[in-house]
Amino acid sequence: MKSSSVQSLVSDAPPIPLEGSGIEFWSLNPETTFLNHGSFGARPRDVSAAQLAIKEQLDADPFDVLVYRGQSLLDQARSRVADLVGCDIDDLVSVINASEAVNSVLRSISPRSDQNIVATCHGYNAVNQTVRHVCDRSGADMRTVVIEPPMPDEAGIVDSIMSHVDRDTCLVMVDHVSSPTAMLFPVKEVIDRCHELDVPVMVDGAHVPGMMPLNVAELGADYYTGNLHKWVSAPLGAAFLHVHPSHQSSIHPIVISHDLGEGYQQEFAWTGTRDPSAFFAVPSAIDWFESRFGWDAVQAHNRDLVSWATGRLCEEWSVEPLDVPESSRATSMRTIALPDTVKGHFDDIEDWRIWLREHHRIDAAVHDWANRWWVRLSAHVYNRPEDYEHLIRNGLAF
Repeated sequence: MKSSSVQSLVSDAPPIPLEGSGIEFWSLNPETTFLNHGSFGARPRDVSAAQLAIKEQLDADPFDVLVYRGQSLLDQARSRVADLVGCDIDDLVSVINASEAVNSVLRSISPRSDQNIVATCHGYNAVNQTVRHVCDRSGADMRTVVIEPPMPDEAGIVDSIMSHVDRDTCLVMVDHVSSPTAMLFPVKEVIDRCHELDVPVMVDGAHVPGMMPLNVAELGADYYTGNLHKWVSAPLGAAFLHVHPSHQSSIHPIVISHDLGEGYQQEFAWTGTRDPSAFFAVPSAIDWFESRFGWDAVQAHNRDLVSWATGRLCEEWSVEPLDVPESSRATSMRTIALPDTVKGHFDDIEDWRIWLREHHRIDAAVHDWANRWWVRLSAHVYNRPEDYEHLIRNGLAF
């Protein structure tokens, strides 16, 4: 009998695999059970080939790709991303990853010593470290909102965040879907409440593009960033930053180059010589999913598969998932408590992860969070029910 917290997050049966989605179409090693798409993503072979073709053109004629056709290729890719995430192309720029976007915004806002930045304990560590660094340098206060089990409902989450916000808050940093806990935050409600106090909000949406329907413009965040190497499965080094027009004149890339003062788009378009092939290959990744399956089918398959896997693992291991609000069922990840027996065999949770890789060729994300050890399951179209059964059979076979 499943508990109520499990029932709200599980499906009774796995979905039917999508035709043409098997691991043979991906660059992944088929001998590894890859349950960790949420960390680094994975590439379809066709997308890897598309990037390689661009890299070969780049090596053959750098001027042609970087300068002569560079802006056109960049605009083509930005246009496809803007359509996917629901925003105006003029408000979106390319960055290497969400961390670069966060650094660009935080380093640009320059908080005063009498101000504060609000973040949560669910934040990605690199993001929270950046907030801490910026506050330490300026003397501003970093306020960390602690939201731990038992988890509140969505209204309680919003209230917890807003209890740390005042008119001296220069930025609220909130996840759309959190990395360690796979929780879908009620970001629209947070944004609206903050804007009532004229407090700007940055949303770390690293996991959302491709995982869920997204309309960045409708959310109304001052700043929004998302990775494209995760659920869109573009090459590593492809992400975007969206800045509301009212802030664009004050936001600069983390690397200042020739075009300082020439405007938001121009400054981010060239930040020195780098390989742009990852972002230029993003349209190939979008095309791969749209032409084979359609995003609705991809997202439904992934959330149903991870929901089923959550029920199976919790039932077989006699554990519970993190009691996030039911809205988090829309994601393609789940965070599940590990049995206490794991701590009896390993000094550190990363030791268990390494043991899984070395002895059973299973890769899954793990977190030491809120005084418990957790495993975060991911699901994408190449995953199959037997992948999770493999973890169930062998994950506790010390």
